[in-house]
Amino acid sequence: MNTPLDGSLADSIGEELAWAYAELAKAGVENPQLDAELLMAYTLGCERIDVIAHPERLIPQDRSLMFRRLVHRRASREPLSYIVGRREFWKLDFDVGDGVLVPRPETETLVECVIDRLRGVENPLIADIGVGSGCVAVSLAVELPSAVVYAIDISCRALEYTARNAEKHGVLDRVKVIQGGFMELLPYELRGRFDAVVSNPPYIRSGDIDYLQPEVSEWEPREALDGGEDGMRFHREIINNAAEWLKPRGLLCLEVGFGQGEHVAEIAEKCGFVDVSIVNDLAGIARVLIARRNDENISNLS
Repeated sequence: MNTPLDGSLADSIGEELAWAYAELAKAGVENPQLDAELLMAYTLGCERIDVIAHPERLIPQDRSLMFRRLVHRRASREPLSYIVGRREFWKLDFDVGDGVLVPRPETETLVECVIDRLRGVENPLIADIGVGSGCVAVSLAVELPSAVVYAIDISCRALEYTARNAEKHGVLDRVKVIQGGFMELLPYELRGRFDAVVSNPPYIRSGDIDYLQPEVSEWEPREALDGGEDGMRFHREIINNAAEWLKPRGLLCLEVGFGQGEHVAEIAEKCGFVDVSIVNDLAGIARVLIARRNDENISNLS
């Protein structure tokens, strides 16, 4: 059983899982048992609970071969979500794959903050900068049925996933995909009309990326990770440009990395934003900047 295709294939789910657990643990995968069970469920087209409940179940040879190929992909540290092609976020199922950032549970804090503050707003207009898989934009469109969300990303691949996920969840008519670095390609008449500018921008310091888990550093798109020397390059750019697109008292919500909250809040205050605060995620880590556009003109960050 040293190689996946050596002909010594196990007969049962339990035997295959034992082999997979050992392979993934040896490769340094963080949760080898969980990942092995999820890959088996994906291979068999069933739920993980079925895998756990029936270790004695026999597996056809073709499925055993498929499972072992998937395990070797995971052992190479390819993200599990890329292998199975999906990731749950905000209780919704999102298609993901090579070329887009895998949605993180902590980003649900960003979605929650926006929903809480726009729930009573009629026909809210939202811009999501750096939309990736579309998990934030689509979740907002689902939760705010009258909202229109402009989903902006420089990556064609990301916008393909955003459109696919918007269609999957029935909100494609209200999620408008636009390719661009910020909001420069939006219709000029939308300036000053947005109720919220939202973003989970790249915020890993450039020098730290190579030290992250291989699933991140070797597989996820670097442009979705790299926030510049201090990790806050894109926070500055968004804050510096958001005011002209927001309504007076319009909402700015940005995800921030570990240790960045106070610094990003200071940038927002220097740009004239008011009611600036930081919201912690469920782990107690400062995660989301909340700010409002001042009623008066806002000076740009030099």
